[in-house]
Amino acid sequence: MFIRPSARGRRDRGAALIHMAIAMVALMAFSALVIDYGIFWVARRQAQNSADAGALAGAIALAFDDATNFSDTGPGKLNAVAAAQKNLVWGMAPSVVAATDVTIAQNLPGCDPTEYCIKVDVYRTVARNNSLPTFFARLVGVNNQDVQATATARILSANATDCLKPWGVADKWDEWNEAAPGLEHQFDQGVFDPDWNEDTSSFDKYSDGKGQAPPAEPDYYVPPVLCTVAEAANGCVPRPGTGFQLTQNFSDPFNDFGRHLMLKAGKASDGISSGWFMALRLNDSRGGNDYRQNIKGCVGTTYGIGDTIQIDTNTEQGDKVGPTRQAVQNDADSLVNQDPNAFWDPSLNGGRGGVNSPLYGLNQSPRIVPVPVFNVDEYLAAGPNGLSSITIRGIMGFFIEKMDPSDKGVSGYLCALPGKFSASSSIGPSPFLKQIVLVR
Repeated sequence: MFIRPSARGRRDRGAALIHMAIAMVALMAFSALVIDYGIFWVARRQAQNSADAGALAGAIALAFDDATNFSDTGPGKLNAVAAAQKNLVWGMAPSVVAATDVTIAQNLPGCDPTEYCIKVDVYRTVARNNSLPTFFARLVGVNNQDVQATATARILSANATDCLKPWGVADKWDEWNEAAPGLEHQFDQGVFDPDWNEDTSSFDKYSDGKGQAPPAEPDYYVPPVLCTVAEAANGCVPRPGTGFQLTQNFSDPFNDFGRHLMLKAGKASDGISSGWFMALRLNDSRGGNDYRQNIKGCVGTTYGIGDTIQIDTNTEQGDKVGPTRQAVQNDADSLVNQDPNAFWDPSLNGGRGGVNSPLYGLNQSPRIVPVPVFNVDEYLAAGPNGLSSITIRGIMGFFIEKMDPSDKGVSGYLCALPGKFSASSSIGPSPFLKQIVLVR
């Protein structure tokens, strides 16, 4: 028997389709939120990585390649752009324009007003014709979405290293100037001392312990002013004294960046000359074999400015020539053989020079090593045999050129290198050691 549907039943037909259509709109909106907004946040993280990489690369180039070239074609901006664009944002290199998106300036947020920092902005936007895609949001007319990020890097002076070499080098002094009355010691006049010579100067101030009187024209050493971290926070300002220093301006006559130096092992009784060094006991090392290994590699212990290190007195300083030669040049794993084609390139850094390494890149090489300097006056004032330990007054970067066969010394150039910050060490005046940090 046929039963005719009621009018009420006919009115309910298709109601599920209406509900499904409403649900589909809601699901699409939810998909747009989850998928398209998810794309945005993934890309936002990638854009931040890109900006961070660009800022760090730019700061590294400023710190170690050229600290004064802020042009659009200088190493700071070029490296920043290259590093940022290597970090893709949703599968595509972001837009970074050196002239407008890379800023090297003072007073940037997070930086000290007196120092230069580098800021990098990266974009994937409609205005740059590289916006992010949308998928479900297109159903409601949203075809693009923008993402951008910014990062700022700061170059700080470090005060410690975990790869110190066992060479305690006599710090630079003010050489007596016999030919310039009133400027015998230029340091007292606030004038650059042109008399100290990296090849010929010797520190003449004390008796040699064999009946010789002190010289009538004594040389002059003023130690650097070191500040603890707490003292620096309360206004203590590190000052270099007469010692080696690295300044921001490469044309500054006080700047020792690029200075050629010959490091020579010797005995105190022979007199202290420029580049004279003593073998140090890192990690309580003893003898020639430990000394040789400490040159080739990193001891792993952090040493900082103001720390005290014992002098290796187990063997005569002159006996260190053989192990030094082996570790620097002769052994298969010597420092020179770890990067055999690196060389000092005088064309870099606006003519001040720099390290050119085909294997590691500009101003990067295992042949760039941290070397401590000590207070030569303090050492010699203790007597003809000196002290049994030294206090680190500064740490220099030193590019090892070669082991000189005639002078039996290590030939090289002073330069900057990466370092660490140790709250237990002193803050020194000469930023050969540099640390790069993100501040925004």
